[in-house]
Amino acid sequence: MFGKYGLVLKNASYLTLFEVMRMVMPFIALPYLFGVVGEERYGTVVFAQAIVALFTLFINFGLDISAVRDVSIHRNNPQRLNQIFSSVILIKSALALFVTAVLALMIRFIPALSAISTLLAFAFLACLSDIWLPVWYYQGRENMRVLTIVRFISIAFYTVTLFLFIRRAEDYPYIALLQSLGLILSAAVSCYYVFVRDGIRLCFPPIAFIRRTFLDSIPFFASRASLAINAYMAKIMSGIYLSGAEVAAFDVAQKVINGGMVPIQMLNQALYPNLSRSRDRAMLPSLLRIVALLIAAITVVLFALSDPIVRILSHGELSEASALLRLLCLYLFFSGFSVFFGTSVLVAFGRQRPFNISVICSTAALLLCYSVMIYFHLNSIYLYALALIVAEVVVLGYRAFFVRKYGLIGGRNG
Repeated sequence: MFGKYGLVLKNASYLTLFEVMRMVMPFIALPYLFGVVGEERYGTVVFAQAIVALFTLFINFGLDISAVRDVSIHRNNPQRLNQIFSSVILIKSALALFVTAVLALMIRFIPALSAISTLLAFAFLACLSDIWLPVWYYQGRENMRVLTIVRFISIAFYTVTLFLFIRRAEDYPYIALLQSLGLILSAAVSCYYVFVRDGIRLCFPPIAFIRRTFLDSIPFFASRASLAINAYMAKIMSGIYLSGAEVAAFDVAQKVINGGMVPIQMLNQALYPNLSRSRDRAMLPSLLRIVALLIAAITVVLFALSDPIVRILSHGELSEASALLRLLCLYLFFSGFSVFFGTSVLVAFGRQRPFNISVICSTAALLLCYSVMIYFHLNSIYLYALALIVAEVVVLGYRAFFVRKYGLIGGRNG
């Protein structure tokens, strides 16, 4: 049993440890930040980071999925690994130059963005880590130990420096700067491991190879863009139509939900390279049962403890986030299953098309909900949360249908 699943369990353990650290350590500083800068200013930081996140998704494009598969397949071919790594870096660098120019133009001509230009610039520095922190490389090599170490350095830097440098309400722009610097630090350490320890060498691959690498990532971009819209649009909507306090409330509730998703996501990240290589359908029913038990346990715990969790994290300032957290527990429940059916089942077994279309459909449903709310002036963080739940039900239903249709778990073989 452990011989068959040993590597998967080992990688899942490292990934879970990393994500727990990533979620817990900022939570340590969250009450302090609310006490120093207040909910309104903290919400402004979150609003700026959400805007930047929609730009940085163009840097990652779909490479974070397609490159994992390529590295996993060619892990024992040093020359091909050099070409894959170099192609991804070149493509991301070119995309980074483009989105930097676009963001600069938007800041220049949109007054609302001009007012927070410094904050946006600080947040946008994190895009350097999107280029040089190759999470996809470590996933493909199934070496999560190094990734855990590298990201721990970043998280520790960010958390400690918050207490050192955020002393007044006026220091709130530095929250984004410190987070970006922590990510850049992790990228620098990662480069040491990649180039010195693993012996990767940058090269200029043939144009045809770069072109193929880019084209292979395109089918995944739509799903990545849809995921980013799903994740950040509620905060952007809150920042535009409500206030920084509502953005802060949504951020706190969403952070807790994301923390609850950590074990599920890490198991799936560890499973993906293994399943994409082995295509072992016999593993899927037992894995589905494990995922279902995990989802149920996490949902019940977060729902029951929503009040004390929010009270502790928000320094007692965001009581409305408790009801929001309970509502978003429904999102966690559906999302846990959709993540498993998506990456670990459909993509791993070569069914990328329904995976990508499912996310696009969910985003279409989400944008439709938001459009109705805007048209009828129904602006509320609870309605924004309900829209997220509707979108997740759409993606889960679509993926479950095709999982069964292709006979991956139950149903007929396709």
